[in-house]
Order: sequence, then structure tokens, then C-alpha cells
Amino acid sequence: MALNVDHSKAFRTPLQLRSLVEAVKLAGEHDENDWIEWKSNYNLSEKQTKATLARHILAMANRSVEKSTQAANGYGYILVGVEPGAVTGVTTIDLADLESGIRPYLGPHGPEWIPSYVTVDDKEVLIIAVDPPKDGDPIHTLHKDYDKYYAGMIFVRRTAQTVIAGPGEVLRLSQRVQSSEERQSLSLEAVDNPVEVPRWPWLEEAVESLLNKESEIVEKGKRRPASRSPLISSTSFDRRSEDDYAREAEDYLLAYKKYVLNVAMQSYARKGFGSLQLRLKNSQERSYQQVRVELDLPDGISAFLGEDYAGDDFEAPDRPKPLGEEYSLIQSNIITMGDISPVGRIPDAHMRIEGGAIVCDVASLRAEETLSLPSVHLMNFETSGGSSLVIPWSVTAVNALGRTRGHMEIELGSEIERPTEEPEPEVSD
Repeated sequence: MALNVDHSKAFRTPLQLRSLVEAVKLAGEHDENDWIEWKSNYNLSEKQTKATLARHILAMANRSVEKSTQAANGYGYILVGVEPGAVTGVTTIDLADLESGIRPYLGPHGPEWIPSYVTVDDKEVLIIAVDPPKDGDPIHTLHKDYDKYYAGMIFVRRTAQTVIAGPGEVLRLSQRVQSSEERQSLSLEAVDNPVEVPRWPWLEEAVESLLNKESEIVEKGKRRPASRSPLISSTSFDRRSEDDYAREAEDYLLAYKKYVLNVAMQSYARKGFGSLQLRLKNSQERSYQQVRVELDLPDGISAFLGEDYAGDDFEAPDRPKPLGEEYSLIQSNIITMGDISPVGRIPDAHMRIEGGAIVCDVASLRAEETLSLPSVHLMNFETSGGSSLVIPWSVTAVNALGRTRGHMEIELGSEIERPTEEPEPEVSD
């Protein structure tokens, strides 16, 4: 059974500490937990009492990091002068004397702890708050012999009791020491934060409008002039059938749609809309290998790589020659995104869009290095403006434990102004 007190946060103020004492007073005999220990009748002036309190402090500091976070923000509490059913109180001594009496058993690099007195039912109760255990903390051992205990012993909390550590608990504490060296703490930040992403709800409609106009022009080309021979023009042969032309027109319209989208995206990127420039930072004195950065895009937000549109203007595809006109068997090449040479690519960083996520793989990140990642542009086709969204991110490395997590905000801007007349991209005849 748990104590009847809110332990979702640490107990810090006198009022909060008194509420903890009241909870122990109303508790059952078996309500002690790993994060709290109570004693009713210690004489604080005795050397034995100070050594015993040191043993409990060491055990609190040697708790599991993960388990300790489940109560009081990881803090451990030792209460002297209270037990279920009664506040017995203690005869107070100077807290400086108490600290000097306990310190030799903890050693010069022992756990951090704070003693204080609170008054409940007109009696003084000693409360010792022990700092939360953290990854990388040393194994806290007894530094001075007393009674049946000797220096070097390791104490832990087990089923609400302070006991000597067993082999499995010693192994866990050893892993806690190592985890500080192995666990990475890389960070990710946006150069401009927050990033503003304008709305672009009319893009698809505008592309379809241009595509329909171009389709009408191409459709007219399949009607061969009656005055012309189906085989010969003035200078060259045109052996295409109407089916040949239809297939050529279909391929062309697909290429034309891609071209129009490329032109639109290139214009969007050149104007700096939705630009997200990320920096990956390693503040530690060690290098990391095969680092992966992942950002999960919110619903309604999509992205493209800036480097895909950083080259020269896209070249329009060749419109099919109408049937019966001069026709060359050698067609010009259609420039696509794959033909554009990226500008400013970072050799060690490979950025890509995978489904609804931005993923970047970095081959290596040197000690204390800050790396600028390839830029991306965010687009908003659906979500209304006037608010913000959160993009969660995470970073991992193959030579380190753990995953660093965080988030960044994007502001949803106003709608991009739509031209009164849709500009028609140039097309080669």
C-alpha cells in the first residue's frame, strides 16, 4: 500500500515536508517504500545514530535511476521522529554537528543530502532529503567502519529496507557508472526558431489548371491536316500513327506536370519559404559514429530538400509535334530532378524524406563539433494559419547508448498570394 500523499513531485517547502510527516503518521505499518525510510526513537547525539543515518543515505543514493524517478522526482527521504500512528519527535541538535558527524561515513565525494527540522504536533521531526541518483554516479560506499559494518560496503534499498548489496545489485550500479560515458547527449536546433511555414492550398488546383490548358493544345495536334500526306512533309518523314501520337502526348503531359511542380517548388525555395536549416551539436569530448537524426512531420506538413532545387532553372519538356508536321526521330532530353547536380551537398550528411519524416544520416561527428545539415523546406497545403505546430526530433548514434529527444516549433504563416493569372511556363515546340 502506498502513502496517502501526492508524491508526483519532490517535497521541498516546510509545508510539503509537514504533509509528508502527516502521511507517515496516518500510514500503515507496511507502507514504507524504497524512496522513504522512517525511524521513531533515534538519539541524534549518538555516534551510532549518525553512522546508521549515513547507511540509509548511501542506500538512497544507490537506488536504480529508472525506478527512483517514479516518486518525488527521484529524491529519497529519511524521517526521524515519526512512525505510523504517532509523532514521537527528536531532541534536536545543531544541523552542522549532525552533518559533521555523518560526513566521515559518506566520504569526500559522497551523496548530496540536506537535513532540516519540521514541527508537527508540537514536536520536532528530522527530515533528510537525498538527491536523485543519476546515470554516471559512482557507487557510493561506506567510508568508515562502525559496529558490524566495514569501510567499502555497498548498501541499497530493497523492499523498503536498507540492506547490503548483492551481486546483481553491484552489477547494476557498475552499469550506472558506465552509462555516463556511453550515453550520448547530442542536440539539434534550428538556425531560425521558430520556422514560419506559409499556407499554399491552391498549388494543386493551379497545376491542374495549367495541365488542362496544355492538354487542350496537345489534343489539337493529333488531327492531321487534310492537305498533307500522312507519310511525307516538305522536308522529313512523319510515320507516326494517331496511337503513336497519343502515347507521346501521354508521356509529355506527365513530364509537363512534373516540370510545372519543379518550377513551383524552385520558386518557393528561392524565396526562402518554409526554410528549415538544422544544426547538429556535439558538446562532448568524444566523437560519434553513424549518427541518425529523425524529425516526425505533423499532419498536413510535407517537406522537400533544398539541394534538389538549388541548380539552374528547369528545362521544359518538348511538346509533341502535331501529326503531319516536320518530325525528327531524335528527341531532346527532358530535364528532371535526377539530372540536376546538387549544390553545396555535405559529404558526410545524407538527408532524405521518408514518408512523414525527415531523416539525416551523418557518418561521423567529431568531439565538440557543430555540423550544419542540408536545408529542407516545409510546406503546408492543408493546416490553417494563425497557430503553431510542434515537430518532435530524436538523435541516435551506433557507438553510444540512448536516444536524445526534443522538439521544435513551427509557426503557421498566412496564405501565399495567388497570381490573378496563372503564369504559363515556357514550353519548347
